[in-house]
Amino acid sequence: MKIGITGANGFVGAALCRYFYKKGHEIIAIGSQENPSQHLLKIAKYIQADITGTIDEIDADVCIHTAALSSDTDNYKSLILSNVEGTLNIVEASKNCRLFVHISSSSVYQFKTHPVKENEASIQSDLSDYGETKLLAEDILELDIPDHQKRLILRPRAIYGVGDRVLLPRLLSLVKGKFLLCPFKKNTQSSLTHVDNIGYAIELFIEQKDQPQLQIFNITDEKPYILRELALECTSAVEKRKLVPLSLPASLMKVILFLNSNSGIANTISKPVLRSIRNNSVLDISRIKKELKYKPSKNFHNSCAEIVDWVDSFGSSADYLKRLSDAPWSINT
Repeated sequence: MKIGITGANGFVGAALCRYFYKKGHEIIAIGSQENPSQHLLKIAKYIQADITGTIDEIDADVCIHTAALSSDTDNYKSLILSNVEGTLNIVEASKNCRLFVHISSSSVYQFKTHPVKENEASIQSDLSDYGETKLLAEDILELDIPDHQKRLILRPRAIYGVGDRVLLPRLLSLVKGKFLLCPFKKNTQSSLTHVDNIGYAIELFIEQKDQPQLQIFNITDEKPYILRELALECTSAVEKRKLVPLSLPASLMKVILFLNSNSGIANTISKPVLRSIRNNSVLDISRIKKELKYKPSKNFHNSCAEIVDWVDSFGSSADYLKRLSDAPWSINT
């Protein structure tokens, strides 16, 4: 089967290229970089394209759209151009594909005390600019679906795994000497999504019989995590020493962000991120379990060693942080 994957130079796109290549599929990788990694070129046909412009028809059975501008700091106009107009361009280019998969985000929700269900996404909520543009992109997917095409929207939360250049750097920015700065409340829970679980869900969708024309699912690991415990376990494993957690109240963390606007912490733990990590951010995945028979096997605990080995391949965590642009394709398939 031919599978076209946008955002192939990014973390999720690269991981899905590898995932489906290993499953024996023909990969058409689409990205904006002029000179992609040689690791990518070994496993895929590469098409250089800017999703904000006109895209040639994607000759594939399945199109997986991961390309997006994922930032808390980019201006609204740039987010609209990439996430909304870019999605529209990819939808148009893939109109002859039998299946279309859109990787959305849990940022379409305003999290509450209970696990959030798919029908709770609303443009009326107090969403970030990023979250709003991802929800507007979803609206495009609900319109003018060709009779021959089935569509899937996945809403992951905090994607992690080998190739990550967002979540792990955020956690490592909290390491100061022997301490791990902990802005998390003691028992704050959050869903996380291992990137391979996304590939697994797409695989289930491809194999699904009697597909509805459009399906929308939250997607996470089997169970949510206590953020403080996960952050301590992850950073201690990567740094190869037992770190001491140092609790920081929200008021103090805000002062640190204000006084150190150019610090490593401020560059990775923005105000929207701080808000999300101090409150429960849990997705309800009962729908995807029921309708796709989703039973994720990957979780942080059984993949931590693999992530640590990958970081070690850079030399050290400091070397990894210096080469984040290389991270998604720093794995030889």
